[in-house]
Amino acid sequence: MLRIVQVAFVCLVLGTAAVRAADGNPGAAVAHEVIIKKGDTLKRIAARSGVTVADLRKWNKARIGRGGALRAGRKLVIYETTTAPNAADSTPVGSSTPKSGATWDDAVLVRRGDSIGKIAAREGVSVADLQRWNKLSAKSPIHAGKYLVIQRSGPRLPPVSSGRPTAGHLAHGVFLGEGPGYRLRFPKNAYGTDTTIKVLRQCTKRVHDAFQGSAEVLVGDISRPGGGRFPPHEGHQSGRDVDVGYFLANNTQNATMHRVQADQVDYAKTWAYLKCTLQSGRVVRVFMDKKIQTAMAEWLTRKKQADPDQLRRLFGALGSDDALVRHAPKHDTHLHVRFACDAPPTVKTPKGKPPSDDDAAMLAPDGPSNGADACLEEDGDVPFGL
Repeated sequence: MLRIVQVAFVCLVLGTAAVRAADGNPGAAVAHEVIIKKGDTLKRIAARSGVTVADLRKWNKARIGRGGALRAGRKLVIYETTTAPNAADSTPVGSSTPKSGATWDDAVLVRRGDSIGKIAAREGVSVADLQRWNKLSAKSPIHAGKYLVIQRSGPRLPPVSSGRPTAGHLAHGVFLGEGPGYRLRFPKNAYGTDTTIKVLRQCTKRVHDAFQGSAEVLVGDISRPGGGRFPPHEGHQSGRDVDVGYFLANNTQNATMHRVQADQVDYAKTWAYLKCTLQSGRVVRVFMDKKIQTAMAEWLTRKKQADPDQLRRLFGALGSDDALVRHAPKHDTHLHVRFACDAPPTVKTPKGKPPSDDDAAMLAPDGPSNGADACLEEDGDVPFGL
């Protein structure tokens, strides 16, 4: 009997190794699975997971159909490694402390009059690499105001939010990626500061754990990779604004962030998410439709979860001019939370030695005339204590 168990164990190990080899996975890698959702494409899953489509195909040869066909409910394997060949980012996207020797994706702004050659020279990379990272040919046009991917080596630089949420930039933004309890509406717009991403992940997971079987919350726009102007938004420019669709009654999945009536909102889940963000002590402003504010205040009163003074401090719809939550047009589709500036990043240098000019330049945001801007709050925005 013992002999049979030993043989079975050896076969299992060899079988696992064979699967890894067949999937093209490098030797030292950590694997995890992601579930294919309805409407998913390889490009969408790759963006959510911070890998390339080529990686997905290589790792899942037996799981992807002809022409990239996918079946909702099935799983794909994702490998995280520091030595993955041809990977766009061998460290999980969003990690600010990758392993030594890792590469990570950064974003650079295309300025007016730029060419591929100018950007390559400015960033100290080759034209061929820049084209490969961005899937560009020699004839591909580039447009001012857009962003290109640059692969950096070594420790990932901390994100830097400069200027105001309504007039700022974001350098080295952290990608939200995939996680429990939420789905991304537009992965290309899911970049933020450390605090923004950390609190968002923690709070969506907390709701996910507290309400077993709950529909996922739909995360909308945060910021583009380098921040900056983001029409039609006024804010979302510096990695500190997050749009999240309301949790809907009857456990209905919010799939499109459509307009909702006050009686269509699940206030238990929506409040659990909002309360969690407020407990971080880093929220400075929230925007919600005034009718939904009023209905949430009534729900909190009925459930005895807030006293009248707390409600006045929270909801502007109750008549307070200095309340945290304010009405904004078109916010009957989503809840908008704005976070405070993070502490300025520090550069590790030998003891007693100040940061060099090169160190300071590497930490500065990439953007015309905004490189030295400090992170600023909008007028009247201060961290709220629950």
